[in-house]
Amino acid sequence: MTDNNTSKLLELIKPETDFDISLTPPTPDYSDLNNWAALPDTEGQQFYVPDSSFEVNKNNNDVDVFYIHPTGFYEKKWNSDMNKNKSAYERTEIMLGNQASAFNNSCNIYGPEYRQATYYSFFDRDTNGRKALDLAYSDIEAAFIFFTEYLNKDKPFIIAAHSQGALHAHRLIHKMIDNTKLQNRFICAYVIGYILPETYYKNIFPNIHKSSSYNDTNCLISWSTVVDGFKRDREKTLFWKPDGWSVELMKQKIVSTNPFSWTNDSDWHTDSENKSIINKAQNYDFTDRLKEEHTGTKKSIGLTRIQGFSSSLNNETGLLETKGPLIDNIKKMKYFNGDLHPFDVMLFWGTLRQNVRDRIDAYL
Repeated sequence: MTDNNTSKLLELIKPETDFDISLTPPTPDYSDLNNWAALPDTEGQQFYVPDSSFEVNKNNNDVDVFYIHPTGFYEKKWNSDMNKNKSAYERTEIMLGNQASAFNNSCNIYGPEYRQATYYSFFDRDTNGRKALDLAYSDIEAAFIFFTEYLNKDKPFIIAAHSQGALHAHRLIHKMIDNTKLQNRFICAYVIGYILPETYYKNIFPNIHKSSSYNDTNCLISWSTVVDGFKRDREKTLFWKPDGWSVELMKQKIVSTNPFSWTNDSDWHTDSENKSIINKAQNYDFTDRLKEEHTGTKKSIGLTRIQGFSSSLNNETGLLETKGPLIDNIKKMKYFNGDLHPFDVMLFWGTLRQNVRDRIDAYL
């Protein structure tokens, strides 16, 4: 079950043909650095900060982050062609600004562009969506292999991902990091905004534990944000496991960490030092999913006018519930339904930025 606005969007973006591997966009070559959305030596929105009080260290950091961006592709095709003149890439750039930027004072940021699966894939009842996601994952794995062999130079590293990116990260960590030599240099993974059912955790990550404190390493951190009392109306979603794809109930208990306390209890927590951010641009509609061309509009990030809220993990679902002045203000947004998925990182930008530093210090 989906809300009316989502249903209308899905009708407009549903691909007209079945997935056909012979008709997919060309496979990206990650030795061509143009196929990377973010690199330490390439200017981009990953280096945005709300104001000059925030320090940026673009390169020569002791640690790298491999960042996998979320879905920004809403065309009537199964996979993006990675055309940088398209709106899908503009949305990638925006995500660099409001997500990857949390790492720009502590990590060298590497973020591949990839043939991401269309948003419709997650609602497809046949196998097309799974095939589109498999193709997208193949790019992430290829980019990660190139990253570890040619870019990382044996540095410690972090995995950071959101939504579709987090789904691919689950698979990548299982296959390429867990119980491999790379695990010795693996600090942690922030895999945010996609369900990770508790019942499957040990099967997917037998040698990587769930984070339970602010300075844990060799661990995984995840959360999915909603307003206090919100229950997702969508019943099921795709989920990847080592034995293949499954369709999982959204209401089951998921692995979660509260990013205000970095603990797993259900108490309400706040962080007075946190800074929540917003995207800023003149004459640009951040909610428009149907535009297809890159607008070229100048973007920035800034602090939200209202700061301050609290968060708690729901005992039954694991969802990260929130309440307080900033959340009350977000509730006034047009079409807002209580799900804070688009704000998973932006709300906790400041506390995440500090936590990255804390875990690096603990590792080093």
